Amino acid sequence: MPKVVPEYKEQARMRIIETALEMFSERGFYRTRMSDIASNLGVSKGAIYQYFESKEQLFVEVLRHHGERRARVVRGFLESGSLMSISTGEFFDEMLELRLGSLELSIDLLRETARNEALRKMLVGIAEGWGQGLVKLIEEMKSDGKIRADVDFSSLSRGILALRDGLYSHLMMGADRNEVRKTWVVIMGYLMNDVLT
Repeated sequence: MPKVVPEYKEQARMRIIETALEMFSERGFYRTRMSDIASNLGVSKGAIYQYFESKEQLFVEVLRHHGERRARVVRGFLESGSLMSISTGEFFDEMLELRLGSLELSIDLLRETARNEALRKMLVGIAEGWGQGLVKLIEEMKSDGKIRADVDFSSLSRGILALRDGLYSHLMMGADRNEVRKTWVVIMGYLMNDVLT
């Protein structure tokens, strides 16, 4: 039997995460079973449990991976332009394309986190990590002299994420995509004009 090298293990782990990301997004948390993910990959359920102890742990890793992908896109926009670039329709479209989930997944998570304290704590930690990542990007722009020195970075970060989450909720409930996109551009434009030097 050939020896399993670390690179293979990491590739296998990432295949599981990518497949789980698609399935959680499409089906929601409850309707996605570990056996479904295994079947989709053509492996046994036990093979997945070699990498992840539970569906909750896999879901948390999916969120972390997804957050890292989104962070790379945000950084790319910022490096190719300015902070103002995140107030564009193009940025909104890119983030919407990367959005994890459906209305069903959002409802499942609200239900599950209400009863599963451990999962709730993990998800809060991930969300706080996303916010801290945005704060770090904003702080870098301040040190470059692109943002006013008196801006409260934490509040700005939370405000941006709250606007994003609120608009995603409207979309999930059937709001017109063009109107939601326009709202992002207008409100973020006001916000960016206020904080940029």
